[in-house]
Amino acid sequence: MMTTLVFVAAFCVVAVLVYMARYSGRVRVTRSRLIDAPIDVVFAQVQDFAHWQAWNPWLAHSPDAHLTVSGPGTRPGSQCAWNNPRAGIGLFELVSSRAPTGIQHRLRLQQPFLVNGRSNWTFAERDGKTEVRWQLKARVAFFMRAFSPTVQGALDLDCRYGLDRLASLLEPISAPRYQLTLLGAHDIPACRYVFQSYEGAIQGLPLALRQTLANLRAQLQALGVAPTGAPLAFYLKTNIKLRTTVCLIGLPVGDAEVGSLPVRDMPAHSAYGVRLQGDTGALELAWYQAMQCLTSEQRKADQRLPPFEQYLHLADPAQGNEGQTEVRIPLLP
Repeated sequence: MMTTLVFVAAFCVVAVLVYMARYSGRVRVTRSRLIDAPIDVVFAQVQDFAHWQAWNPWLAHSPDAHLTVSGPGTRPGSQCAWNNPRAGIGLFELVSSRAPTGIQHRLRLQQPFLVNGRSNWTFAERDGKTEVRWQLKARVAFFMRAFSPTVQGALDLDCRYGLDRLASLLEPISAPRYQLTLLGAHDIPACRYVFQSYEGAIQGLPLALRQTLANLRAQLQALGVAPTGAPLAFYLKTNIKLRTTVCLIGLPVGDAEVGSLPVRDMPAHSAYGVRLQGDTGALELAWYQAMQCLTSEQRKADQRLPPFEQYLHLADPAQGNEGQTEVRIPLLP
């Protein structure tokens, strides 16, 4: 009997090792951004670890986390590290720099993913502005190889957000920008709303949102009913890989009689929120930061309720209106 158990255990271990060996574990991420600032200013902000506290994307969801810088911060061998229960654990070491066109780092992330690799920066002047290219080449730990696509997706969003934060520090105050504000967990009151369904590409949702809300408002106006709150979009099913979604776009109506319009009820619950002020193109980053906060605070989403967006001010690109959107993830009690 003992021999059989040992054989089964050995077989399972070998099967897992063979399965993991199918994946290389390589992660490749490249992000570029044009920053409206001189090349030497942008280079200095990235080269000197003393500046990383202000824009490091891995600390964005944990404002109380701090970097520890060892060495002068601008010479090879200098390091910046963070070790915080909420922000995770990470280290960047300066390997080389060529002012003002290139910087190379050695990186090690231990939480939330175990990743080792290189970080390469290139800077090029473009009509008084600076084109910044940030590339990560790394490999995840063997036991996480099957999850390397997930790790790559997360690191891609980290790099995008880091470049956006870097730009917001250096660009003129008049430059277009967005802002993410962590709202934390809060109570959401019950809501009764009329709705229409949308199923299709995530890219097509903004236009569908404006058209659907205009249609719903016209129908409510014909019934003599005024919405009782800001518009909502409930995400029933989203495929990140295919970039498609199924959602309900709705308007709160309270207890009003709405004829034959379809109606649903959202129960009162607790949710984690992040507010996006500005470009709705950054909504993916708002959702990502909300999920990062849930992980760092060891909270769990309530899968019985759909996550949703509430549009406090609906963006209108044609009118140049800036949007204000809150993303909310229902939490388990």
